[in-house]
Amino acid sequence: MPKRYRAGVIGRTGRGNYGHGLDRVYLEMEEVDIVAVADDDPAGLEEAGQRLGVEKLYADYHEMLKNEWFDIVSICPRWLDQHAEMVFAVAEAGACIFLEKPIARTLAEADAMIETCEKAGIMMGMAHQGRMHAAAHHAKQLLLEGVLGDIISIQMHGKEDRRGGGEDLMVLGTHLFDMLRFLLGRNPYWVYGSVTTSKGQSITGADAVEGPEELGLIAGESIHALYGFGNGVTATFETRRDQPSHAFRYGMWIYGTSGIMTVHDASQQIRIYESPIWHPDAETPVRDITAEALDLKPGLQPSLNDLQMSANVAIVRDVLQAREEGRRPVNSGYDGRWALEMIHGIYASHLYGIRVALPLENREHPLAPV
Repeated sequence: MPKRYRAGVIGRTGRGNYGHGLDRVYLEMEEVDIVAVADDDPAGLEEAGQRLGVEKLYADYHEMLKNEWFDIVSICPRWLDQHAEMVFAVAEAGACIFLEKPIARTLAEADAMIETCEKAGIMMGMAHQGRMHAAAHHAKQLLLEGVLGDIISIQMHGKEDRRGGGEDLMVLGTHLFDMLRFLLGRNPYWVYGSVTTSKGQSITGADAVEGPEELGLIAGESIHALYGFGNGVTATFETRRDQPSHAFRYGMWIYGTSGIMTVHDASQQIRIYESPIWHPDAETPVRDITAEALDLKPGLQPSLNDLQMSANVAIVRDVLQAREEGRRPVNSGYDGRWALEMIHGIYASHLYGIRVALPLENREHPLAPV
């Protein structure tokens, strides 16, 4: 008989809710039973129970973890103020974790979360869905095979909407940085960052504010960063507040000696422009990597929601399998921490006025008062 798994869900209506499908993922998995849900908001808890078809409902997730046993628990809230405490509690209960991004407010919190999971012998998977899409894995293999020739540089942009600047960096930069590390298969060695106000003034620690949704400290309306990946490969990240809306603004462009790879729509739509130089008058073929990947994975549907949920399913299955095999998940807490390293590295570099090495020595927030 195929093995069955028991899942729990921690939500927080009004303070991060249920993330991006981290509760509903188990409805797509025949091998998983949702045992119980916890939410300190009564109306939200009742609604979640109906949505997930669950009768065991708890107002306190500590009580849920005490009374039930699980193979995996989704920590769904987008807000970060309770991420660390929730991870500690689930790890102590012996269950694996599916955690909404970003991982934490500070690197010190992320370090403690990872150490706790290591000591408990459980695995933590991050809701960085991009690296789990079939298109991402196909694209990574093509890059290894030299489809772009030698990689030279990468450009990344946030959504650059009303959240442009510090909020964009934290909320959406985390996805881009994780996807970049996955595709390149390596970590950045250093970062040089610039953070300014909307008037172009360089920010100081006094400009830091508490971000919305308990993101921790953020600053700046315009951010530019340069990362070094070794062998002459560099990557830039830019975000500016209130730029004109465009479907392809948020994404990544990977430039090689023989082509350009574009990564958009939450890393689900990947194309290759088969020339190292783009020109509007050039009749250059464009290769649809997402379509190729879906042809290799029959049954997947090429809609945004279906692909995101397929990635969530892949994350959960890999986390459970990783525990059984005694290996690190493909999409782990270590990866979530690296994304935060790249985010906080920008602030550290800007405030010090120098290029800084990664990972950072200071594990507290760079914008925090000394």
